[in-house]
Amino acid sequence: MKNFNLGHGILHFPLKLPWAPPGFVNIYLIENDEGFIMIDCGVNGDEYFDELKINLQNLNIDFSDINLLIGTHMHSDHIGLSGVLREEGLKFGLYENSEEFIPKYNDWTDRFRLISEFAKKQGAPKEFVEDLNSITTPSTTGKLTTPDVLLKEGEIKDISRNLEVIFTPGHDISEISIYDPSSKIIFSGDHILPRITPFIPIHDEETSMLNHYVDSLNKMKSFEHTKIAPGHFEMIDNPQNRVEQILLHHEKRSEKIINILKDGELTGWEVTKKLFSRPLDAMNLRLAFQETMAHLKYIESQGKIKQKVSEVNTWSLT
Repeated sequence: MKNFNLGHGILHFPLKLPWAPPGFVNIYLIENDEGFIMIDCGVNGDEYFDELKINLQNLNIDFSDINLLIGTHMHSDHIGLSGVLREEGLKFGLYENSEEFIPKYNDWTDRFRLISEFAKKQGAPKEFVEDLNSITTPSTTGKLTTPDVLLKEGEIKDISRNLEVIFTPGHDISEISIYDPSSKIIFSGDHILPRITPFIPIHDEETSMLNHYVDSLNKMKSFEHTKIAPGHFEMIDNPQNRVEQILLHHEKRSEKIINILKDGELTGWEVTKKLFSRPLDAMNLRLAFQETMAHLKYIESQGKIKQKVSEVNTWSLT
Protein backbone atom coordinates (compact mmCIF):
# COMPACT_ATOMS: atom_id res chain seq x y z
CA MET A 1 0.00 0.00 0.00
CA LYS A 2 1.33 3.45 -0.99
CA ASN A 3 1.27 6.82 0.72
CA PHE A 4 -1.66 9.11 -0.06
CA ASN A 5 -1.00 12.56 -1.50
CA LEU A 6 -3.58 14.60 0.42
CA GLY A 7 -2.12 18.12 0.19
CA HIS A 8 -3.26 20.83 2.63
CA GLY A 9 -0.30 20.07 4.91
CA ILE A 10 -1.49 16.48 5.50
CA LEU A 11 0.92 13.56 5.31
CA HIS A 12 0.08 9.86 5.31
CA PHE A 13 1.80 6.49 5.49
CA PRO A 14 0.51 2.95 6.00
CA LEU A 15 1.87 1.02 8.99
CA LYS A 16 2.03 -2.76 8.93
CA LEU A 17 -0.25 -4.85 11.17
CA PRO A 18 0.40 -8.42 12.39
CA TRP A 19 -2.84 -9.68 10.83
CA ALA A 20 -4.60 -9.47 7.49
CA PRO A 21 -6.97 -8.28 6.34
CA PRO A 22 -6.55 -5.35 6.50
CA GLY A 23 -2.78 -5.75 6.89
CA PHE A 24 -2.12 -2.02 7.39
CA VAL A 25 -3.41 0.89 9.46
CA ASN A 26 -3.31 4.42 8.06
CA ILE A 27 -1.27 7.00 9.97
CA TYR A 28 -1.96 10.69 9.31
CA LEU A 29 0.09 13.77 10.20
CA ILE A 30 -1.66 17.14 10.00
CA GLU A 31 0.61 20.18 9.98
CA ASN A 32 -0.03 23.13 12.26
CA ASP A 33 2.07 26.08 13.46
CA GLU A 34 3.80 24.06 16.19
CA GLY A 35 4.53 20.90 14.16
CA PHE A 36 2.10 18.05 13.57
CA ILE A 37 -1.02 16.41 14.94
CA MET A 38 -0.75 12.62 14.51
CA ILE A 39 -3.84 10.46 14.08
CA ASP A 40 -3.49 6.83 15.25
CA CYS A 41 -0.24 4.94 15.71
CA GLY A 42 -0.56 1.16 15.16
CA VAL A 43 -0.06 -1.86 17.41
CA ASN A 44 2.42 -2.29 20.24
CA GLY A 45 5.70 -4.10 19.54
CA ASP A 46 9.34 -3.32 18.75
CA GLU A 47 8.94 -4.24 15.08
CA TYR A 48 6.06 -1.81 14.61
CA PHE A 49 7.74 0.95 16.64
CA ASP A 50 10.85 0.64 14.47
CA GLU A 51 8.78 0.82 11.29
CA LEU A 52 6.95 3.89 12.60
CA LYS A 53 10.28 5.61 13.32
CA ILE A 54 11.57 4.82 9.82
CA ASN A 55 8.43 6.28 8.22
CA LEU A 56 8.76 9.45 10.29
CA GLN A 57 12.47 9.74 9.45
CA ASN A 58 11.64 9.43 5.74
CA LEU A 59 9.37 12.46 6.20
CA ASN A 60 12.07 14.31 8.21
CA ILE A 61 9.83 14.35 11.27
CA ASP A 62 11.09 13.85 14.82
CA PHE A 63 8.97 12.83 17.78
CA SER A 64 9.55 16.33 19.14
CA ASP A 65 7.72 17.71 16.08
CA ILE A 66 4.49 15.91 17.07
CA ASN A 67 2.57 17.98 19.62
CA LEU A 68 -0.49 15.71 19.92
CA LEU A 69 -1.27 12.07 19.12
CA ILE A 70 -5.01 11.43 18.72
CA GLY A 71 -6.44 7.93 18.93
CA THR A 72 -9.64 7.59 16.91
CA HIS A 73 -10.80 4.71 19.11
CA MET A 74 -9.72 2.16 21.69
CA HIS A 75 -8.61 -0.73 19.46
CA SER A 76 -5.03 -1.96 19.53
CA ASP A 77 -4.33 -1.41 15.82
CA HIS A 78 -5.02 2.29 16.37
CA ILE A 79 -3.57 3.00 19.83
CA GLY A 80 -1.42 -0.01 20.80
CA LEU A 81 1.83 1.98 20.46
CA SER A 82 0.51 4.99 22.38
CA GLY A 83 2.19 3.99 25.65
CA VAL A 84 5.62 3.76 24.00
CA LEU A 85 5.10 7.05 22.17
CA ARG A 86 4.11 8.81 25.39
CA GLU A 87 7.46 7.69 26.82
CA GLU A 88 9.02 9.54 23.85
CA GLY A 89 7.27 12.71 25.02
CA LEU A 90 4.12 12.71 22.87
CA LYS A 91 0.88 13.94 24.40
CA PHE A 92 -1.94 11.48 23.82
CA GLY A 93 -5.63 12.28 23.39
CA LEU A 94 -8.77 10.13 23.38
CA TYR A 95 -12.45 11.00 23.59
CA GLU A 96 -13.60 12.09 27.03
CA ASN A 97 -15.53 8.85 27.80
CA SER A 98 -12.42 6.70 27.28
CA GLU A 99 -11.38 6.72 30.96
CA GLU A 100 -14.35 4.50 31.81
CA PHE A 101 -13.27 1.80 29.36
CA ILE A 102 -9.51 1.62 29.98
CA PRO A 103 -9.78 -1.45 32.29
CA LYS A 104 -11.54 -3.47 29.55
CA TYR A 105 -8.97 -2.34 26.98
CA ASN A 106 -6.14 -3.59 29.20
CA ASP A 107 -7.88 -6.81 30.27
CA TRP A 108 -9.46 -8.81 27.46
CA THR A 109 -10.26 -11.62 29.89
CA ASP A 110 -12.78 -9.41 31.65
CA ARG A 111 -14.23 -8.09 28.37
CA PHE A 112 -14.79 -11.51 26.84
CA ARG A 113 -16.09 -13.00 30.09
CA LEU A 114 -19.00 -10.57 29.88
CA ILE A 115 -19.58 -11.52 26.23
CA SER A 116 -19.47 -15.23 27.15
CA GLU A 117 -22.16 -14.70 29.80
CA PHE A 118 -24.25 -12.88 27.21
CA ALA A 119 -23.69 -15.68 24.67
CA LYS A 120 -24.76 -18.34 27.16
CA LYS A 121 -28.08 -16.55 27.67
CA GLN A 122 -28.51 -16.50 23.89
CA GLY A 123 -28.21 -20.28 23.56
CA ALA A 124 -24.58 -20.50 22.43
CA PRO A 125 -23.01 -23.96 22.76
CA LYS A 126 -20.51 -24.84 25.47
CA GLU A 127 -17.50 -24.86 23.11
CA PHE A 128 -18.24 -21.30 21.93
CA VAL A 129 -18.59 -20.02 25.50
CA GLU A 130 -15.34 -21.79 26.47
CA ASP A 131 -13.58 -20.21 23.48
CA LEU A 132 -14.63 -16.74 24.66
CA ASN A 133 -13.45 -17.50 28.20
CA SER A 134 -10.04 -18.63 26.91
CA ILE A 135 -9.15 -15.27 25.32
CA THR A 136 -6.32 -13.32 26.95
CA THR A 137 -4.85 -9.88 26.25
CA PRO A 138 -2.27 -9.93 23.41
CA SER A 139 1.02 -8.04 23.68
CA THR A 140 0.07 -5.91 20.66
CA THR A 141 -2.47 -4.10 22.86
CA GLY A 142 0.21 -2.37 24.95
CA LYS A 143 -0.78 -0.76 28.23
CA LEU A 144 -3.20 2.14 28.40
CA THR A 145 -3.41 4.72 31.17
CA THR A 146 -5.49 7.90 31.45
CA PRO A 147 -4.80 10.05 28.35
CA ASP A 148 -3.04 13.40 28.65
CA VAL A 149 -5.93 15.05 26.81
CA LEU A 150 -9.61 14.11 27.05
CA LEU A 151 -11.21 15.38 23.86
CA LYS A 152 -14.72 16.80 23.70
CA GLU A 153 -16.98 17.08 20.68
CA GLY A 154 -16.30 20.26 18.72
CA GLU A 155 -13.14 22.26 18.04
CA ILE A 156 -9.95 20.90 19.58
CA LYS A 157 -8.49 23.43 22.00
CA ASP A 158 -4.86 24.52 22.40
CA ILE A 159 -3.77 23.76 18.83
CA SER A 160 -3.30 26.34 16.06
CA ARG A 161 -5.09 24.44 13.28
CA ASN A 162 -8.86 24.30 13.34
CA LEU A 163 -9.71 20.60 13.78
CA GLU A 164 -13.07 19.36 15.04
CA VAL A 165 -13.93 16.21 16.97
CA ILE A 166 -17.05 14.34 15.82
CA PHE A 167 -18.24 11.74 18.34
CA THR A 168 -19.09 8.70 16.19
CA PRO A 169 -19.68 5.65 18.46
CA GLY A 170 -20.75 2.33 16.97
CA HIS A 171 -17.70 0.34 15.96
CA ASP A 172 -16.34 1.35 19.37
CA ILE A 173 -18.07 3.12 22.26
CA SER A 174 -15.39 5.85 22.30
CA GLU A 175 -14.85 6.30 18.55
CA ILE A 176 -14.32 9.76 17.10
CA SER A 177 -13.75 11.14 13.64
CA ILE A 178 -11.69 14.29 13.03
CA TYR A 179 -12.88 17.00 10.62
CA ASP A 180 -10.42 19.39 8.99
CA PRO A 181 -12.48 22.31 7.58
CA SER A 182 -9.55 23.73 5.57
CA SER A 183 -9.25 20.57 3.44
CA LYS A 184 -12.84 19.37 3.98
CA ILE A 185 -11.42 15.93 4.84
CA ILE A 186 -12.82 13.74 7.61
CA PHE A 187 -10.42 11.28 9.25
CA SER A 188 -12.85 8.49 10.08
CA GLY A 189 -10.81 5.84 11.92
CA ASP A 190 -12.89 2.68 11.50
CA HIS A 191 -16.22 4.52 11.50
CA ILE A 192 -16.42 4.55 7.70
CA LEU A 193 -14.28 2.20 5.59
CA PRO A 194 -14.22 1.89 1.78
CA ARG A 195 -14.25 -1.89 1.23
CA ILE A 196 -16.00 -3.39 4.23
CA THR A 197 -18.75 -2.43 6.64
CA PRO A 198 -17.17 -1.87 10.06
CA PHE A 199 -17.77 -4.51 12.72
CA ILE A 200 -20.43 -3.54 15.28
CA PRO A 201 -19.80 -5.28 18.63
CA ILE A 202 -21.74 -6.12 21.76
CA HIS A 203 -20.94 -3.60 24.47
CA ASP A 204 -23.32 -4.74 27.20
CA GLU A 205 -26.87 -6.09 27.49
CA GLU A 206 -28.45 -2.63 27.56
CA THR A 207 -26.47 -0.66 24.96
CA SER A 208 -27.48 -0.95 21.30
CA MET A 209 -24.26 -0.19 19.44
CA LEU A 210 -25.97 -0.38 16.05
CA ASN A 211 -28.38 2.39 17.11
CA HIS A 212 -25.32 4.48 18.00
CA TYR A 213 -23.68 3.58 14.70
CA VAL A 214 -26.65 4.52 12.51
CA ASP A 215 -26.97 7.83 14.40
CA SER A 216 -23.24 8.45 13.86
CA LEU A 217 -23.51 7.77 10.13
CA ASN A 218 -26.40 10.19 9.81
CA LYS A 219 -24.40 12.81 11.73
CA MET A 220 -21.84 12.81 8.89
CA LYS A 221 -24.44 14.25 6.52
CA SER A 222 -24.27 17.63 8.26
CA PHE A 223 -20.57 18.17 7.43
CA GLU A 224 -19.35 19.71 4.20
CA HIS A 225 -16.67 17.18 3.30
CA THR A 226 -15.19 16.11 -0.01
CA LYS A 227 -13.16 13.09 1.10
CA ILE A 228 -12.91 10.57 3.91
CA ALA A 229 -9.46 9.45 5.06
CA PRO A 230 -10.18 6.05 6.67
CA GLY A 231 -8.22 4.04 9.20
CA HIS A 232 -7.67 1.26 6.65
CA PHE A 233 -7.55 0.91 2.86
CA GLU A 234 -7.79 3.74 0.32
CA MET A 235 -9.34 7.22 0.37
CA ILE A 236 -13.10 7.55 -0.07
CA ASP A 237 -13.85 10.14 -2.76
CA ASN A 238 -17.66 9.98 -2.58
CA PRO A 239 -18.31 10.06 1.18
CA GLN A 240 -22.08 10.52 1.07
CA ASN A 241 -22.46 7.60 -1.34
CA ARG A 242 -20.42 5.40 0.97
CA VAL A 243 -22.53 6.42 4.00
CA GLU A 244 -25.70 5.49 2.09
CA GLN A 245 -24.19 2.14 1.04
CA ILE A 246 -23.40 1.23 4.66
CA LEU A 247 -26.85 2.29 5.86
CA LEU A 248 -28.42 0.16 3.11
CA HIS A 249 -26.28 -2.83 4.13
CA HIS A 250 -27.62 -2.67 7.68
CA GLU A 251 -31.18 -2.18 6.45
CA LYS A 252 -30.93 -5.29 4.26
CA ARG A 253 -29.39 -7.36 7.06
CA SER A 254 -32.19 -6.30 9.40
CA GLU A 255 -34.75 -7.36 6.80
CA LYS A 256 -33.02 -10.74 6.48
CA ILE A 257 -33.21 -11.28 10.25
CA ILE A 258 -36.91 -10.38 10.28
CA ASN A 259 -37.49 -12.94 7.52
CA ILE A 260 -35.57 -15.57 9.53
CA LEU A 261 -37.83 -14.92 12.53
CA LYS A 262 -40.96 -15.43 10.40
CA ASP A 263 -40.29 -19.16 10.82
CA GLY A 264 -40.86 -18.85 14.59
CA GLU A 265 -39.18 -18.16 17.92
CA LEU A 266 -35.38 -18.58 17.91
CA THR A 267 -32.44 -18.03 20.25
CA GLY A 268 -29.82 -15.45 19.37
CA TRP A 269 -27.42 -18.27 18.57
CA GLU A 270 -29.91 -19.91 16.20
CA VAL A 271 -30.39 -16.60 14.38
CA THR A 272 -26.59 -16.27 14.09
CA LYS A 273 -26.24 -19.71 12.51
CA LYS A 274 -29.03 -19.00 10.01
CA LEU A 275 -27.69 -15.56 9.15
CA PHE A 276 -24.09 -16.79 8.74
CA SER A 277 -24.68 -20.25 7.31
CA ARG A 278 -21.18 -20.82 5.87
CA PRO A 279 -18.47 -22.43 8.05
CA LEU A 280 -16.55 -19.86 10.12
CA ASP A 281 -13.29 -20.08 12.07
CA ALA A 282 -13.32 -19.20 15.78
CA MET A 283 -12.54 -15.51 15.34
CA ASN A 284 -15.10 -14.90 12.60
CA LEU A 285 -17.72 -16.84 14.55
CA ARG A 286 -17.18 -14.46 17.49
CA LEU A 287 -17.64 -11.51 15.13
CA ALA A 288 -20.72 -13.04 13.52
CA PHE A 289 -22.41 -13.64 16.88
CA GLN A 290 -21.79 -10.07 18.03
CA GLU A 291 -22.94 -8.60 14.69
CA THR A 292 -26.15 -10.66 14.90
CA MET A 293 -26.85 -9.54 18.46
CA ALA A 294 -26.20 -5.90 17.50
CA HIS A 295 -28.84 -6.23 14.77
CA LEU A 296 -31.33 -8.01 17.01
CA LYS A 297 -31.08 -5.25 19.61
CA TYR A 298 -31.40 -2.60 16.88
CA ILE A 299 -34.54 -4.19 15.40
CA GLU A 300 -35.94 -4.64 18.90
CA SER A 301 -35.54 -0.89 19.51
CA GLN A 302 -37.72 -0.30 16.44
CA GLY A 303 -40.50 -2.41 17.96
CA LYS A 304 -40.41 -5.00 15.16
CA ILE A 305 -39.21 -7.93 17.28
CA LYS A 306 -39.21 -8.83 20.97
CA GLN A 307 -36.98 -10.81 23.29
CA LYS A 308 -38.39 -13.28 25.80
CA VAL A 309 -36.14 -13.37 28.85
CA SER A 310 -35.66 -16.81 30.38
CA GLU A 311 -32.78 -19.16 31.26
CA VAL A 312 -32.11 -19.08 27.51
CA ASN A 313 -33.57 -15.99 25.80
CA THR A 314 -35.52 -16.22 22.56
CA TRP A 315 -36.51 -13.75 19.83
CA SER A 316 -39.73 -13.47 17.86
CA LEU A 317 -41.70 -11.03 15.74
CA THR A 318 -43.99 -8.63 17.60
